[in-house]
Amino acid sequence: MIRLIGAELFKLRKRTMTRVLLYVLIGIIVVLYFLLLAISNVNLPNVGQHMENIPNLLGLPLALPFALYILSSFGSVLVIILLASVIGSEYNWRTIRTAVVSSESRFKLLTAKLISVTILVLIGMLIGLAAGFIMSLITTAIGGYKFDFSFATGSYLWDQFVQFWRTFYILMPYAVLGFLFAIVGRSAMPGISLGIGFFFLESIITTFMSLAGGWIARIPEYLLLANVRAISSLTELPQSFGAGMGAMGIKLPGETHAFITIAIYSIAFLSIAFYLFRKRDVTG
Repeated sequence: MIRLIGAELFKLRKRTMTRVLLYVLIGIIVVLYFLLLAISNVNLPNVGQHMENIPNLLGLPLALPFALYILSSFGSVLVIILLASVIGSEYNWRTIRTAVVSSESRFKLLTAKLISVTILVLIGMLIGLAAGFIMSLITTAIGGYKFDFSFATGSYLWDQFVQFWRTFYILMPYAVLGFLFAIVGRSAMPGISLGIGFFFLESIITTFMSLAGGWIARIPEYLLLANVRAISSLTELPQSFGAGMGAMGIKLPGETHAFITIAIYSIAFLSIAFYLFRKRDVTG
């Protein structure tokens, strides 16, 4: 297993897509910070609470929470692309048969791919956090905000540590869904397109369900998006930014409900993916 994980990590490090996705993540963080800085310097009449809270997002106390919020919002798309390409590219390059033959079992092959991607996702999240903190330092200097690190108490750092793992937790179901679609379609493109399509389409569907009222409005509580937003809303951001789907009229479930629901979806997606990969003939 260690040999397989090492081989998968080597392949991922050498792939251009891995570096591109990391650059995209850093670019999103940099662009968002500079856009917020530009908006904060514009004096607009009748601005809402969102605009009033922008200077707070640029300050150091919210550097890590805001970076985690960005990761939870945009990171899902990036990890879908990464995980779907890990298995889907083997089909596209017609190397899947060689990979299966050279590994001890199909189960260990998929497990090694998942573990290697997990390691890279965690590293990417740490780099994203570092990029967010550096950008906060830059915007603090440019915006003339106060350099005060008194907020960095033990409880603050512990809260960010917990939220870091919460963010990782909510990234996984969408990533595994892309992984499943790539195995079903035997290509990276179905995994990427269907995974991302489901990610965006679900928000539209849940919005319409909430407007329908009655028992239909309760269905989103058992879908992925509402539960993911329930956990991401625990980030210590101004209330107007953390409101998420609650501001759209969609009731967010409780934290325990959200964790259990996400776990059920992730396990179900993984189980189906492993079952199909083990039972079906691999074609190159």
